[in-house]
Amino acid sequence: MPDAEPVEDVIPRILEQYNERPRGWRVLHTPLGDMLVVGPTSAYQLRLIPLGPGKFTGAGAELDEESPSIERMKATPEYGLRSLTQNDLEDLIKGIEDPELTRPKIAEIIRRSPIPPSDLAQQKAKHYLSGPVLTRPDLTSLSPDITRIQRSLESQAEKVFREKYPMRSGMFF
Repeated sequence: MPDAEPVEDVIPRILEQYNERPRGWRVLHTPLGDMLVVGPTSAYQLRLIPLGPGKFTGAGAELDEESPSIERMKATPEYGLRSLTQNDLEDLIKGIEDPELTRPKIAEIIRRSPIPPSDLAQQKAKHYLSGPVLTRPDLTSLSPDITRIQRSLESQAEKVFREKYPMRSGMFF
């Protein structure tokens, strides 16, 4: 079983790898704060505990990429940040009335190369599309290995939360 680390240590590594190579990433999450982040050369499983908008704590671990679950994830659409033109935006808004119009447009946008966050300052676009982020009710149906890691990360995330935020954690655990 991979070693669990605080997400405050894992997330910067993921972002650094994504910045270097934004192509080939997939993201899956659950409503309970579990995430799988699969990159072209690495994969991570995370358990996030929200602290506020855009703030969280928890635990994460780098996974063995040989897992069949990881291979299945690589068959899903790539995650990324893609710039949108005014025309793209108008087409997407038209799709609110007729969803069939948006499918080809979304497929076209998702095929575009993602932009690394470090390049956003040089971009001239005013609008961006982020995603896709796949959602599942939980990760337990993916594989027994993922389930074991999920349980371990859940207890590690609670431990990190208790250590860093003892007064807050008393309300939850």
